[in-house]
Amino acid sequence: MGFELARDEPCSFCQDLDGSRANAIVAENDHAVAEIDERQYERGAMLVIPRKHRESILDIGDAEIQAVYSLVRVVARAVVSAFGAKGMNVYQNNGAKAGQHEPHFHVHVVPRYEASDPNRRFLQRDYDVISLEAQRAIADMIRKAL
Repeated sequence: MGFELARDEPCSFCQDLDGSRANAIVAENDHAVAEIDERQYERGAMLVIPRKHRESILDIGDAEIQAVYSLVRVVARAVVSAFGAKGMNVYQNNGAKAGQHEPHFHVHVVPRYEASDPNRRFLQRDYDVISLEAQRAIADMIRKAL
């Protein structure tokens, strides 16, 4: 049993993890890595992904999901400290019909600010990819708050 997923070959998140694709890592633990989202829905938006390729919530183990959400909490606190976020969206999509664009389990961590629209839905197509340099600068600021 599984969900229909978009098929990226190779998986871009696996490439992030093995170092074959450049990224901006914020923090990590034994089972998960937090990196800056290349599409900044809000300043400091991150993705937390398991180190092993897991397609969806149906495929991830208990220890892995605990580690992912533990890291979510760590980076959420750091981005609040670094940028003064006033709220936080933490969400996860499963399957193409639910808006999952990458076939690798991931959790979105999106800080919200005073001027943020609480009713805005984040659609990937509405945001451009920011430069790796900009991603790394944001990651540096959040890391300093860890």
